Amino acid sequence: MNVEFIGKAVEWTDAMKSFVEGKLERFSRLLKEAEEDQVEVVVTLSTSRAKHKDYAGESRPTVFRVDLDIYLKTSGGGVIHAWEEDVDVFSALDKVLDEVERQLIKLKQRRLEQRRIGHKIKEELISSITAPSREIEREGPTIIEEELVIDKPMSVEDAIFELQESGVFFLPFVDAKTGELKIAYRKRSGSFGIINTKCKGA
Repeated sequence: MNVEFIGKAVEWTDAMKSFVEGKLERFSRLLKEAEEDQVEVVVTLSTSRAKHKDYAGESRPTVFRVDLDIYLKTSGGGVIHAWEEDVDVFSALDKVLDEVERQLIKLKQRRLEQRRIGHKIKEELISSITAPSREIEREGPTIIEEELVIDKPMSVEDAIFELQESGVFFLPFVDAKTGELKIAYRKRSGSFGIINTKCKGA
């Protein structure tokens, strides 16, 4: 973590720098958890006189303003910015550092949520790629075995009549003339066909 101190009409003391660096040190963990290892910190200190409405006459004290910027160097990039004012320079520094810590915690939570969503999308993609083969195995055509009951031998004409009356698509029957097992079926054209199995009916 590179830290640059800028003073505008005010000098940074060693005590002030140590105070800031000590607080920034504990931010390293939050930055690492947010996958932000390379950062640059710029701390700008400036002064102004307090406004007339707050202090009368010449008794207006000096107000210290601290601007703190953290530049994130990773691919996501971005800047964290905070500023605070106080008549006590250490109080201003403490407040601005607390605000930066709050923003870093939010950044860490946002990055963790993004990673969680990324992992979820990845899992769904992998699942969608591998799912079809499992679904084919699981949702294959259902085969129901049914017993074929042929009441009595009948003529081809009777079989066609039975097919028309019943509304089924095919009808196995034993031909009364030959004793062979035949199948009467409906064609898409609306006509009928007969399949001769050449097998003798039982």
